[in-house]
Amino acid sequence: MSRVAFGALLATFVAFSAYAMSTEIDTDGDGKASLAELQIVFPELTENLFLEIDTDADGFVDDEEMMIAVETEMLPDIETDV
Repeated sequence: MSRVAFGALLATFVAFSAYAMSTEIDTDGDGKASLAELQIVFPELTENLFLEIDTDADGFVDDEEMMIAVETEMLPDIETDV
């Protein structure tokens, strides 16, 4: 694997880990956040917005969906905004 490809792969993992589900949000430790878990940290979160964030419609927000929600400013970044 070239250094450039390895660097790109590493950067992707770092980006995902930066938005890994925090224990502040994922209170049951399953690696995903339910609407109820997210509303504890983001009380303004509506069910409609949750459904937009939950792009795979499994009823939970995973790390990737959380990353996209923060990057698109659907949710604030709890590391910097809350």
